[in-house]
Amino acid sequence: MAGAIFVWIFVLTQNRWKIDDVLGVWPLHGLCGVWGGIAAGIFGQAALGGLGGVSLVSQLIGTGLGVLVALAGGAVVYGLLKVTLGLRLTQEEEYQGADMSIHRISAESPYGD
Repeated sequence: MAGAIFVWIFVLTQNRWKIDDVLGVWPLHGLCGVWGGIAAGIFGQAALGGLGGVSLVSQLIGTGLGVLVALAGGAVVYGLLKVTLGLRLTQEEEYQGADMSIHRISAESPYGD
């Protein structure tokens, strides 16, 4: 399930929303992590073959709190970076894309596909 979530949201992020997340950090660690937290509450139930002792409600609450902590921490870090260094790329770097100008990797296949 997490693999399908990642591929679907990564393609959506890149192609429809035009967000330059070349490494797929948000879909992979964000959304697939949320799915993992919720899935533990679902499939950990003894009735579904799990060991039991896990509560879907507690998993939902814990996952929600984890998301809130990540958002708050991200806001603080990005806020400090924006104030001190700035977050925008130069026009030339924007034209090249973050994958080339920052990561020095190309989105093109080395095999010419």
